[in-house]
Amino acid sequence: MNTVLSLHAGPGTSLPKPAVAKAHLVEGMGVEGDRHFGKHPDRAVLVAGRPTYALAAGAGIELPPGALGENLLVDFDPHALSPGTRLQVGPALLELTTVCTVCNSLSVFDLRLPKVLLGKRGLYARVLRGGVVEVGDSVQVLSPQSAQNTTFG
Repeated sequence: MNTVLSLHAGPGTSLPKPAVAKAHLVEGMGVEGDRHFGKHPDRAVLVAGRPTYALAAGAGIELPPGALGENLLVDFDPHALSPGTRLQVGPALLELTTVCTVCNSLSVFDLRLPKVLLGKRGLYARVLRGGVVEVGDSVQVLSPQSAQNTTFG
């Protein structure tokens, strides 16, 4: 079963993004209390997977949760899913939209990090149905598709 490993939200720009025990996801807005709340519906929530952290670790870069600026850290690779895939996260419903670009803000951890994680930082999602999400909540892929022949963007 896929699960939420950690949740992150905060008003500031520094990384790692602060951990929270619960996140209130609001339809069309994102994560309440996050600096991106209400700014862009299709980039309301950043979903990152444990495999991205493993990729960084494989390059000798150990990162704390929240280092990628994600709102949800999950135990699977969201990059294996296609745009439009919906995720039931606890009571909330998300729809994956596009790949998150890797920016130089990640260089605060290691100058190599933007290149190591190119195209693998995480995926943005829109909130289709809000709700309070908690660490440990299950994540159900509602429209599983292979991303092998599909590119985000």
